[in-house]
Amino acid sequence: MNKLLTIVIPTYNEGKYIARTLYAIAAQSGTHKIKIIIADAKSTDNTRTIAEINGFELGLNLMVIDGGLPAVGRNAGAKLATTPYVLFLDADVTFTYRHAIKEAFDEIATGKYQMVATTPVYKGEFDIRASIMFGLNKYVTWFLSKTKPFAIGGFTMVNRQVFNKLGGYDEKATQSEDWLLSKQIKPNKFKLIPDLITQDNRRFKRYGYFSMVKLLYTNWRNRNNTEHFYKDQGYWK
Repeated sequence: MNKLLTIVIPTYNEGKYIARTLYAIAAQSGTHKIKIIIADAKSTDNTRTIAEINGFELGLNLMVIDGGLPAVGRNAGAKLATTPYVLFLDADVTFTYRHAIKEAFDEIATGKYQMVATTPVYKGEFDIRASIMFGLNKYVTWFLSKTKPFAIGGFTMVNRQVFNKLGGYDEKATQSEDWLLSKQIKPNKFKLIPDLITQDNRRFKRYGYFSMVKLLYTNWRNRNNTEHFYKDQGYWK
């Protein structure tokens, strides 16, 4: 995969998580020399330093560039990619097994699919609310993908030519830029492989469980109104 895939990770104050994610990537089969681009949105913590140190210690082909909100950072990284495929990861993911990236890559490399995505498995101290929300996300995402693909930002692998043709992520979106991109893919060109990554409940805790449910419902109700996603919902505050 080294000459065929680039990994792009947007970051903002991810010093607590980025080393774990880089170690997880390094432990994946066939990823040791893959180019990894960290697009950092002017973190005020030690994200950049930790990424650079761990990238060096792990022998990764890693570079850190300036980014912005997730859509901006992902696009900035993708512009530097020269490979046919790009994998967009969140900075706090780990993997459920060591062939997760390769499994997704093997699917997209067939040429049958333009985008391959996954749903996250909850990992952390027991939290019934988080467990329910992660479970619901899995089944709702699967259901939607049959008519209008829904790729969450945690793990989205895409054909770079198709990505560029679609204009990349919509940088005017304050959240759900992953939905705005993936819904443009035809269902028969989209592959959802559940449970390739793990994430914790930090976003739910920060934004609030009730607020998150309200946000998701509001987004669903406005799913065909792109202008809605340009309004600041306070998600990244």
